[in-house]
Parts: sequence; C-alpha cells; structure tokens
Amino acid sequence: MVDRHSDDDLRVGNPERERAITLLNDSFSSGYLEIAEFEDRSGLVYAAKTRRELRKVLEDLPSATMLFPAPAVAASAGPAYEPLHLDADWSEVRRKGVWEVPPSIVATASVGTVDLDFTAARFTGPSTSVQLQVSVSTVKVRVGPDHEVRYTDLHLSGWSKVKDKAGAPTRPGGAVIELIGSASGMSSVNIRRT
Repeated sequence: MVDRHSDDDLRVGNPERERAITLLNDSFSSGYLEIAEFEDRSGLVYAAKTRRELRKVLEDLPSATMLFPAPAVAASAGPAYEPLHLDADWSEVRRKGVWEVPPSIVATASVGTVDLDFTAARFTGPSTSVQLQVSVSTVKVRVGPDHEVRYTDLHLSGWSKVKDKAGAPTRPGGAVIELIGSASGMSSVNIRRT
C-alpha cells in the first residue's frame, strides 16, 4: 500500500490517543464495532507510537477522517494565522477579556473545561472555526449581542448535549463562531449571550 500521508511517521502523544479512543467509542456506540473489536482496537491505540499506527486502527470506520483534521485555511486576504491549540485534559483552559481570535481554534479535552468568552475578543476575520475533540468535558461559549453561533456540524455522542441559551443575535454584523468536531461521553457545550 502506498503511503498517503506525509506526516505518518510523526509521533503521537496522549491527546491524539484520547481523540482516537473517543472516535472508537463513538463508533462502538453507533454500532460499527462489537465489544471485542472495541477492546482490541483500544489496546492498539494505547500502544501506538506514530500517526500511521493510529490511522491503521481507525481506517475502516466512518469517523477516521476526524482523527487528524486538516487545519482550516486562513482567508487569502490579510496575514496568515496559525490555529490556536487549547488542551484541557484534566484541567481548565480559559480565554476571556480582550484576546485575538484566529480563524481556527482546536480545543481538546478529556475530563476538562474549555471556557471561551468572545464578548470582548477581537476577531481577525469574519468567522472562526472551533474544532472540538472533547470527552467527558464542559465547553463554555459566551458571545456578545452580534455574534452568531453555529453547531450543526458538531457531532454529539453518548450523553453529550448542547445547551444553547444564546438564541439568535440581537443585532446584525457580528462574527460567526462555528463549532465543529465531536463531543462524547457526558460532555456539555453551553452557549450563553451576555
């Protein structure tokens, strides 16, 4: 088989392994895997040292493409921004007050809290994409009166849920915050407007 990924030999750590376990759990709860397959593959995930080894465990599952999502491409006009990576494994990560919001945010959490307050934030473009890979975690999103939050492409599994108390923007013209990726286990995504 021809190697399709130039980053296959990159080493993986606990965040990538936890994301793979989350995707396996989603596949199991959706009926794509039997219990014995889930257990076997979970062992392979924890033994994996490279991206190639993790990809092999998930390659025949519908969620395989979510393991290493392609970074969002910044708009061609203006400066290039790197995605903001937030890791809240067994901890809390918070952004509030005046902070610069890039076009792409990647937030991972396992038994953690990701708290994003956009009310006083400065957006670098018309929108931001927040890629969530969270399991048994809480995600808090606070927005201002003109921000729009979209989450139709956010995959929920297990007991996870979205609590949208923000509703529609009360005035037009604000940035769009798009929540994508997955929330599994007993994760909660709470959206509030201030």
